Amino acid sequence: MASLQYPAPSAAGLKLNYLGQHVSSLPTPAAIIDAAVVRRNCAFMHDAVRSLDVGFRAHVKTHKTVELAQLQVGRDTKDIRLLVSTVAEAEHLVPWLVERRTQGAKVNIIYGLPVAPSTVPRLAQVAHLLGPGSVTLLVDHPQQVVHVQEFVRSNKNAWPGPVSVVVKIDAGYHRAGIKPGSDVLSKIASAAADQTLVSIAGVYAHMGHSYSSSSPTEALNFLKGELSEALAGAEALQSHLSEPPKQGMIISIGATPTATATQTLLASDEGGEVAKLIASIKQRFQLEIHAGVYPVLDMQQLATAARPATIDKQSRLKTENIAIRIMVEVASLYDERDKPEALICAGSIVLGREPCKSYPGWGVLTPWSQHAGEEQSRIYDPTSDKTGWIVGRISQEHGILTWEGPPVGVRQLEIGQKVMVWPNHACMAGPSFGWYFVVDSDSDDKDIVRDVWIRCRGW
Repeated sequence: MASLQYPAPSAAGLKLNYLGQHVSSLPTPAAIIDAAVVRRNCAFMHDAVRSLDVGFRAHVKTHKTVELAQLQVGRDTKDIRLLVSTVAEAEHLVPWLVERRTQGAKVNIIYGLPVAPSTVPRLAQVAHLLGPGSVTLLVDHPQQVVHVQEFVRSNKNAWPGPVSVVVKIDAGYHRAGIKPGSDVLSKIASAAADQTLVSIAGVYAHMGHSYSSSSPTEALNFLKGELSEALAGAEALQSHLSEPPKQGMIISIGATPTATATQTLLASDEGGEVAKLIASIKQRFQLEIHAGVYPVLDMQQLATAARPATIDKQSRLKTENIAIRIMVEVASLYDERDKPEALICAGSIVLGREPCKSYPGWGVLTPWSQHAGEEQSRIYDPTSDKTGWIVGRISQEHGILTWEGPPVGVRQLEIGQKVMVWPNHACMAGPSFGWYFVVDSDSDDKDIVRDVWIRCRGW
């Protein structure tokens, strides 16, 4: 098996070896995705944007796979809008997108970082393969526009048509972007005055601090703030343009808490003011929502309580809405410590180091058991019964499971036992894996590997 897996196995080879296997037979650590949960989470988003009559842009940075991107956009859609965080993600999607273009689909990818000069040649190759209007760059400084123009002038026909750019608006997160009132907006507009080289398509905002939300109402308030900031930026930028975009200026907003908050508009009466703002924006601009982690979710997203679990007005998401689990193996037991602990062969390079505000750990042990019919009922719940196993401490390759709560009814673990963990942050629980093992809880056996999805790697 080692010769198959390193340095880079093929999808065909992985499927040949693993399809039909029970997940308990897989090597650990392993990243497991439940396709049934992904489908439901994607359906919630599709229903929300369709009801609001706004566009949707799928971020692929969480999963970095073609298969899940297809579920995000919908297999039959003719309007494929994507967002990537690395050039490698865009390159990984090219074969699928070329096929979809031949089937009549319109394709556009936004490269989601303020564009660095060294990335432009590779992005130009993607644009060349996918055709005019297929790749849009993000800018938040006039010098970035100048670098793009210099590339286009120096490499004739390297980029099909004018390079489309969107301007990153800082909606209060202070990671990237410029404030709506900044005079940098006018400087970017001036730098892009020659529309034969660069054309400004609109603005882009990301309210990353919406992850501090603790209720659907708070998430809606973040959504309102993000919409307001993006609208102010779009209005200011448009005032500096000699000629607005022919198709209308795009306003692209979203982080998973604010994007999933759009579903609360459908499930409660609290979103009336936000719905009116959306309707007003749509009269003058092309509004679209973007998000990435929502198909798989994680403990961090559950903590934001950004949307009801279903459209029947339940108050928050539940662990059953998390599609990703990390299967790990118990390597040692420490019953003599102040509270029961166990060692797992998975640390920060598997689970990530990001904490979660709802509990003091880096993952929660799920009820799954490798023995059929033996699922556990005592599971740590940050919202109520804080009793159960969590990943309480973490280092690079090691994780320490700690039993939280009263030392009665402790779920017994054994050395060599395989267990599954819900991670804090799905985006950071994936980079060390080259692929996902895919199961389907809607099938007759939810623990059988039905597919293997290759993750792209690198930058």
